[in-house]
Amino acid sequence: MPRHFISVLFFFLIIGHTKSQPDSRFRPFDWVLYRGSGEVNSITEGYTFAYIATHSGGIKRFNLYGNYFDEPLTTAQGLQDNSIDAIHFDTVTGLLWAASPKHLQYSFSREGDWYAFELETLGLSKFDHIDRIGSSSDYVWLEARSSYVKIDHSSGIMIGIYPNPDELDIKWSSGPYKGEKGLREIFENYSMLDGWMFNGNELIDRLGRRTSIATGFIGNHGNIYFGTREGTIFHGSKTMESFSPISIHLNNTDVRSLFHAEDDLYIGSQDFVSSKGISQYNLRSSSSIHFPFEETINMTPTPIYSLYHSNNELWAGGEGIILYHNEKDDYWRTLGQDRGVPPGQIFDIYGNETHIWVGSSRGLGRIERSTLSEDPIGIENIFENISIFDIDSIDNRLWLGTRSGVYIYSNIQSQLLQISDLGRKNHSELIRNVVSIEEYDNVIYVVSDIGITKFDIEEKVWDLMFISGVYRSENVFSMALNDKFIFLGVDSGLIKINKRTGLVRDYVFPFIGQVNDIILNGKEIWLGTSNGLIKFLWKRDL
Repeated sequence: MPRHFISVLFFFLIIGHTKSQPDSRFRPFDWVLYRGSGEVNSITEGYTFAYIATHSGGIKRFNLYGNYFDEPLTTAQGLQDNSIDAIHFDTVTGLLWAASPKHLQYSFSREGDWYAFELETLGLSKFDHIDRIGSSSDYVWLEARSSYVKIDHSSGIMIGIYPNPDELDIKWSSGPYKGEKGLREIFENYSMLDGWMFNGNELIDRLGRRTSIATGFIGNHGNIYFGTREGTIFHGSKTMESFSPISIHLNNTDVRSLFHAEDDLYIGSQDFVSSKGISQYNLRSSSSIHFPFEETINMTPTPIYSLYHSNNELWAGGEGIILYHNEKDDYWRTLGQDRGVPPGQIFDIYGNETHIWVGSSRGLGRIERSTLSEDPIGIENIFENISIFDIDSIDNRLWLGTRSGVYIYSNIQSQLLQISDLGRKNHSELIRNVVSIEEYDNVIYVVSDIGITKFDIEEKVWDLMFISGVYRSENVFSMALNDKFIFLGVDSGLIKINKRTGLVRDYVFPFIGQVNDIILNGKEIWLGTSNGLIKFLWKRDL
C-alpha cells in the first residue's frame, strides 16, 4: 500500500478516533449501571473474565475463578452504546474490543478509557453490523456482512477490506450461532440442568417455552458458554458435561420504583414487557431474585410505579391494581378496586401495622392488612380525581403530597389539615404539585413547583429553602437527604445541593437518564432510572 495513502488514512482515522469516558473525576466503577441483558450476541474469554456482549445490558463480566458476575461494562464506563454486537479479547495486546451500532471501541484496562472509532472510518457504513471479531499475532479482524476488515491490533488503523481473510491463524470470539459442528456436538451430548432441554434445534425451559441459541463459545480450561435469544446465559464444563443457567444482576431494563428493606432492594419497572417482573436485589451478596409475571400465579402484568415492604409482605403499585406478595407463605395476589385500590397509576404506598395507604393519580385508598380489604377512613372523597404523589408518616401524622398541595391527617384527632393550619408560613408562594415529602433531623422537606420548602417541627415555621431555579426548574421525581446534602432525581440525571451553602453539583450524564427514585445507603446512592438501576459511590466526589 502506498505510504502517502496510509498517512492520509491515518489522519482521517485520528479525526474519528475519540476517547470515551463519562467524566475524568471518577474511577471506572464509581458509576455502575445494571440492566437486563436482552439477546446474547457474542462471548470471549480474557485473563480473569468471560466477557459476554448483550443486546441491551452492555458487556457482562463472568469471573472465571469465582463463577459469578462482576460489575458490568456499560455506557457508565464509557461505551458508546449498551447494545454490543460483538466482543473480543486480544491475547497478544491485552486489549478488549467491542463493536456496537455505529462504533468499534477498545480499552487497554478492559474497564474504562474506551477509545472509539466510527464504523465509517473503517470503510464500513453506519448501517453495517459487525458480527464477529478475531485476532492474529499482528492484526484484528472484523467480520461484517460478507466482508472482512483488517485493522492494526494496537492502533486501530484500517489495513484493508477483504472478501476472505489473508491469514490462517485467526482466533475468533463467538458470533451468531450457525450450528457449528464442535458446539452442536457439545449441545447434543451435555446435560441441561434446572429444567432446561435441548431438542436438537431449540431450547425448552421448565415451562415449555422455546428459545434458540444465539451464540456459543468454547473457552480455555474446559469452559463452555452460550446465550439465547431471550437473554439466558449458560455456563458448562467439559469435566461435568452439563450446562446450568447463571443469574445476572438484574433483569429490569428500566427502574421506576425502589424500596430498601434491610439488605434488599425491591425493584419495579414501568416497561413491564421488557423487564418482565419485579426483582429483589441483595446489596450484600450482589445476587438477585426475579419474580416474572409470566411464570407467577396471580401476578398480573403491569407497570410498577411504587413499592412498599414490611412484615414479610411486599406491596407493588401498578395501573389501578396492587400486587401483593406474602413472603412467609410464598404466594401472590392481585388486588383491584373491589379491595380498596383507587383507580389510576399507584404513585405511592405507605403502611403501618394495621393498614396500607394507597395514593394514585386519581385518589386515595386505605386497605386493612389482615383482611386485604378496603377500610375507608372517611376522607377519600376529598381526593377523588386528585393526584397523590407521596405519602409518609411524620410526627404521628399522615402527610400527603398532592397536585393541589400538602395535606396532613391526624388519625388521633380525625382532622385533615393544610399548611396554613400548621405553623407560621414565612413566604407567600402557593405550594402545588408536591412530588416528594421527606423528614430528616426534625425538619420536613417538601419539593413542589416553587422549589424546596422546609418545615421545622419544633419551631413550627415554614421557609422557602431553595427556589426551583436553583436546579434549573427541572421536573423533580425523587428526593433523598442526609446531614449535609439534598439529592434530587430529575429529568436529566441527579442533582446534589448543599443544605448550608446552596452549592449545586450536577450529575447530568446520558447514561443516567431520568431519575425516578433514590435510595441513600451510606457511601452508596442507588438510583432507579429510565436506563436501569445505577449504583453511585458518591463520597468520592465531595
